[in-house]
Amino acid sequence: MSVKITLTFTNGTLKGQKREFSRPGKVVIGRSNDCDLQLPTTLEFMDVSRHHCVLDIDPPALQVRDLGSRNGTFVNGENISQRRGSRDSGSGEVTGANGEPGWHVLKEGDELRIGSITLRVEVSVRPVREAVGRGAGLWPFFRLWARSAIPC
Repeated sequence: MSVKITLTFTNGTLKGQKREFSRPGKVVIGRSNDCDLQLPTTLEFMDVSRHHCVLDIDPPALQVRDLGSRNGTFVNGENISQRRGSRDSGSGEVTGANGEPGWHVLKEGDELRIGSITLRVEVSVRPVREAVGRGAGLWPFFRLWARSAIPC
């Protein structure tokens, strides 16, 4: 099975653009040159920190953690930022695979807001077709049967 996570920009000048991920790894989002998903340094993106948040991608699983951003990281409108004073125990915060607190699970259809930029999460699962050599499987049998069933 092939699993792909797609983040689609839903507003601003990047609206409609997509970023696709199919391999496990961590992706830092921000305006800095060393970010994996670097956002422009234009005025529109000034509310995005240089190192804003990090995604932990392990398709089909996806988690996000704020990196102490100034303007916050939001999941479906809920602020998950580390800078907040007190945390609500029912905030949906989970502990990541490495034991670090502050990770929040993202699911199909969730909206991730970074500053004023919003991304929609899509998770697609496609079966991988196996290459079948000539004579393998039932297809050749059905093809012969179909030929013999047609009157001459």
